[in-house]
Amino acid sequence: MDLDSKLKTLEDSIDANIIDINTSDYLDIPVRLGFYELEGYRKLVFELNRQRKACQTYEEKKLFVEKYRKVYLSERRKYQSIFGNLNTGTAKILYPRTLEGNEEYLYRALEHSWKSDKNKSLDENLINYMKAKLRKKIHETNQELYKLKYYPADYINTFSKYIGPNSVSKYRNGIIMYKDAMIADTDSHSFSVFYNENTTEDTKNTLLNILAFFNGSPYFYFTENYNFNRKLCELYEQFDLLDMLRLRKKNFFDSKQEEPFHLELPILKQKNRYNMVCFQDSNHEMVFELYHASLKQFESLPRCVFLFRVFEYGATNHYKPLLRPTNYSPEDALNYYVNKIMTHKFNPIYYVDYGTYVDETEIVRKRKAKYVNFITKLKEEAKKIKKEWSNHSYLQNKDIGSIIYGTGRNAAAHGGSGRGNARYDYSTNYKHINDVNIFLELIARYIIEELNPHLTNMVERRIKYYIQDNRSGVHFKQNEET
Repeated sequence: MDLDSKLKTLEDSIDANIIDINTSDYLDIPVRLGFYELEGYRKLVFELNRQRKACQTYEEKKLFVEKYRKVYLSERRKYQSIFGNLNTGTAKILYPRTLEGNEEYLYRALEHSWKSDKNKSLDENLINYMKAKLRKKIHETNQELYKLKYYPADYINTFSKYIGPNSVSKYRNGIIMYKDAMIADTDSHSFSVFYNENTTEDTKNTLLNILAFFNGSPYFYFTENYNFNRKLCELYEQFDLLDMLRLRKKNFFDSKQEEPFHLELPILKQKNRYNMVCFQDSNHEMVFELYHASLKQFESLPRCVFLFRVFEYGATNHYKPLLRPTNYSPEDALNYYVNKIMTHKFNPIYYVDYGTYVDETEIVRKRKAKYVNFITKLKEEAKKIKKEWSNHSYLQNKDIGSIIYGTGRNAAAHGGSGRGNARYDYSTNYKHINDVNIFLELIARYIIEELNPHLTNMVERRIKYYIQDNRSGVHFKQNEET
């Protein structure tokens, strides 16, 4: 295909002074307005897509990046030209005269995406609508040009594997990028990873590990073994981070009530208002892998062991280089982190407290539904645990670092302590390990954010946006972020 020749022919065929939405039936006008575009450019992109997908090598597909760039640059120029002509009054919108007198039909049909001004004429409203539409089209072409410049892999990658067990993103119309790998929605209710021949396994895994950190949920790439995938999905869906809060309830193992707390996916901030979440390169990809592994341990004892691995990574790669202690002590490092986590402003993870509980078959409302920051709640529990340990007959003489080290490493990870080994006596030792995990969870997330400062404020904190997105129909009382 002679792309330059086709672009020249297409550009010459477009009259930037005319926007033609004429039709024999004015009832079709909302559709023509809603789907307005310079169709010739879409056809060129489809043709490039067809040719690119027939390519076999990375080098062949990479050659198409410049071709796509030419198409979108030309398209943007045309949209900008039409927009400019609307502003100066030199462009005209052609529509059927039968629309006059039936403006209310048009305004009602478009009200979900645009508000008309009843004090203005039909022509003025149509001009304002088209300006808004053209701004959107220009923004969309800018997004594609941005990807082509900074993330060209989006135009080279191909679909590879599904991701489970749950959604990885709150929104289905965007992509999530790390280096040259990306995750996007594919089939109904599913997400997949896209990569190319040069993408490393580390990059693919790190992308999923980073999402697991932000979402507070374990994920995996589907294997070819359907039964194995099903088993993992069923397993991962049984537990979540909120179990750490549930285990803090004194009557948890005796209670027959179920409180339907629900962990929310975060609203990850997009790049330049584009439908893209872009993670910067990390020098500490391993710390995400270690933390993700901890999310896949659902009982307190193994979680403690795997969270402690994140601390040990942080001690080596953060604490020691930062403080340069003469005689390193893990207890001292733990005490350092315990102090830091109480004042650090973490990226939030929200959960919905519906304010109800299930008592056998009856649903009972106890309070208004609200969004709660899980991290803030962990901090509150950590303060309570400190007080409880200070009044404990054995633990009151130990500092927090010694307690965490004694449980997280000696008792949980090793078996040589005899009666001092961590055990599955759920009401006592097991719940104590969960208390230790609350500190280790906060420490792990602190270490990750300190080693990856570019992740600061990657998550939307304002609860009102989560409430707007919630489709459960319940009424929320907004809590202020603390």
